[in-house]
Amino acid sequence: MSGSEIELPQTRPAATRQCVEELFRRLLQSGKLQGFPTHPDELDTVLAVAAVCLTRRRPYAEWEINDLLSDWLASVQAEIDHVTLRRRMVDYGFLMRRMDGSLYFLNYGRVAEVLGDPAVDVDAGAISDDVRRDREARKRSRLSNG
Repeated sequence: MSGSEIELPQTRPAATRQCVEELFRRLLQSGKLQGFPTHPDELDTVLAVAAVCLTRRRPYAEWEINDLLSDWLASVQAEIDHVTLRRRMVDYGFLMRRMDGSLYFLNYGRVAEVLGDPAVDVDAGAISDDVRRDREARKRSRLSNG
């Protein structure tokens, strides 16, 4: 590389709806979200999907963020608490906050960077419900055949 060339950071393409749904089906196989994925791209995807429960260009008090994230976590029966999720979302750029911590804002640009247009509509709670129904159906089938 010559002195005049600048190496730009590699950006990955936004996740497709199918990829996001497959990721959540895999993460929710036990019937609940047991923790954060360790792969950085998968973690970004989980945080982006959680962030979609927030409204763009709207300031939130900390208690409002906590309530919305708690609801999202409940929808996927997560073994993660809302404080940890909120902190990760701030650390990874999905949530911005005032210096004094009094207000939070969704960083939709970060969400759009991770999720492709149709992927923003993925409902992790609905996927969680589907996975649980499938698990129950398999269980009933094994019991009736056993």
